[in-house]
Amino acid sequence: MQADDTRLTRLITRQAQKRHLAALWAAAAGIAPGMIVLDIGAGSGALSFEYAALVAPGGRIIAIDPDAECIAHINEQATNRALPLHAITGTAEALPPLPAPPDRVMLTDALHHMNDPTTALRRLHAIMPPHAILFIAEYDPAGAGAMGAKLSRRTAPATVAALLAAAGFTIQAQAAAPDEHYTITAIP
Repeated sequence: MQADDTRLTRLITRQAQKRHLAALWAAAAGIAPGMIVLDIGAGSGALSFEYAALVAPGGRIIAIDPDAECIAHINEQATNRALPLHAITGTAEALPPLPAPPDRVMLTDALHHMNDPTTALRRLHAIMPPHAILFIAEYDPAGAGAMGAKLSRRTAPATVAALLAAAGFTIQAQAAAPDEHYTITAIP
């Protein structure tokens, strides 16, 4: 990372403030050693790095983000820290080839950024084996708007539930979560 890279630096700082959520999300998704975890919309990798510690030994994190600069940062950090993590440039709407099918798919604070969440969820459904779990965390439009996505960009839980059903998922759990979030766990 170069010193003049202020955009990436800001993203790293902003995502570091959400690292405390990684343990909560991982526990809710059932991330365990040996699993392959797909982290969609990984950004600077703050949560991916946390998940990587949980899948060792024998597991791997596959982080996907459309920003090539973020991907380079994640891969550099993963190498420096000897983490079982590989980052790939891409989106959920146009998934790049994966080295293995995921046991868990983490879609946290990413759905509201997607241009076509319907296609994204259908693509995820198509690559997930029957035992896999999709974990979604999004900012709740019923929240105060003090943190996270602007209220106008947030997607209501009922809307996400409808999108999941249309893509073929079955919701297993839905809950309120910290920092103005809600979570949904679904299976293909």
